[in-house]
Amino acid sequence: MLRGPRPFSTGSCRPNCRRWRSNHLRLAPLMAMKTAAAKQDVGLVLTMSDALALAERIRQLKDSLPGLKSDSVGVQRMPGDVGERVAFVAARDIREREVVMTIPEKLAVTSVDAENHDMVGPLAVECSELTALTLWLVAERARGSVSVHGGLLSTLPEATLSPLLWEETELAELLAGSPVLDEARARRDALRRQWAALEPRLRADPDRFPPGIFSEGAFYRAFSVVVAHARFLPSANCFALLPLASSMGRTGNSNGCDLDFDGQTNTVVVTAARPFRSGSELLLNDGRPNGELLLATGGLQDGNMADYLDWPAALVPADKYFMLKSQVLETLGFGQRESFPVYADRMPIQLLAYLRLSRLADPALLAKVSFEKDVELSQMNEYEILQILMGDCRERLAAYSKSYEEDVKIAQDPDLAPKERLAVKLRLGEKRIINATMEAVRRRLAPIRGIPTKSGALQDPNSDLKEIFDTIENLPKAPLRLLEGFVSWARGEQDPDWGKKPGQGRGQVRK
Repeated sequence: MLRGPRPFSTGSCRPNCRRWRSNHLRLAPLMAMKTAAAKQDVGLVLTMSDALALAERIRQLKDSLPGLKSDSVGVQRMPGDVGERVAFVAARDIREREVVMTIPEKLAVTSVDAENHDMVGPLAVECSELTALTLWLVAERARGSVSVHGGLLSTLPEATLSPLLWEETELAELLAGSPVLDEARARRDALRRQWAALEPRLRADPDRFPPGIFSEGAFYRAFSVVVAHARFLPSANCFALLPLASSMGRTGNSNGCDLDFDGQTNTVVVTAARPFRSGSELLLNDGRPNGELLLATGGLQDGNMADYLDWPAALVPADKYFMLKSQVLETLGFGQRESFPVYADRMPIQLLAYLRLSRLADPALLAKVSFEKDVELSQMNEYEILQILMGDCRERLAAYSKSYEEDVKIAQDPDLAPKERLAVKLRLGEKRIINATMEAVRRRLAPIRGIPTKSGALQDPNSDLKEIFDTIENLPKAPLRLLEGFVSWARGEQDPDWGKKPGQGRGQVRK
């Protein structure tokens, strides 16, 4: 049954989060932990025989469910991020906007079904949408072959490789420096709080909720599956576990299929967003970055054009034009602190505009500020914000425990454990974005040669600053403590006279 969800309850774990924070935790490799982690991953990674068996179960489900239109969809085994995977492919040539699959509403499992469940219904009513689906999944798995949803359950994994299920030592070592580390810890803590809220209710009725079935580990594993396989239906404003469609892969390149609920036919419809040749893989469009995909699904997408890093920016509180700038930003829909997506293949125009405004010392130039076009306010302002961006990039790269070149070598190791392979692919993707941003900043800095002097020659207004930055860029790896202190100084965070003309009073700039 489809309907919109209730708001998330307190302590529930949301599937999406806007902001990530960087983490500078560094730990030496723990070989014993890696061996144990590899053993724990057994069963979460499909072997060739596992993939063939899963493909056969999916084919049987496709042929057996009444009302399920999927004649244009085939199933085959393919290599995945780790191990094997089962993919859906076009069984024939498909036209753009052609419907490739329809799923009757009665086959969709939503939080409404969880609330009406004879075992977990009273608990599900009090939970968030995804938590209710998790309780439903645990209960239906316990029923085994007698479950009326046996076909759907047989195509879902026992758990995923999401960092939500990783041990703390694995998180700290494999995601050191990545913004995903803090986000994984925050979501894991939220999931634990959700379990802590449910456990007393479950333990109060052991006959109804056997501890061997409704255990903490079973709850976490089921939650990882729900977050990975529940599809959001915009028109119905809810998540749903769907036969076949829940197992389709995802793409952030907008070259896959769209999925939504059709109220006129009371079906979930999968529509091709472009033409597909026979044999081409059918993926669902999903515009999330790789960090979010790893947290939600336990997998990544190579060449994900939607991959980005959140980049924070803020006004300087000690700026004498702080309130004026705040008002300007408010009229444009921005706050005093913002975060902007930074991609590998494009310069973040809005981030540049925000930084230009935040470091602007001449209010007469406010009228030139544009968040729609790449408009330089002044050479001095542009030089300053580009150096800030360069410093941010250096700071982010220094937070990782391994260099880009070291991660490239690690990724070439054929014996990597599944979690290690996912982590190194994530780190490499993040570093590509940072390195591409640094290269773009360098190209913008190159034309800034200097300002005219009395002698007629061009002199760099920040020659000393540029010399220091150039020196740092030539170092293989600057000491982290020195680099952080220098970047802080370069931003003006330690300069009480930032933005003031000679003769004006001193103020304290907050970090």
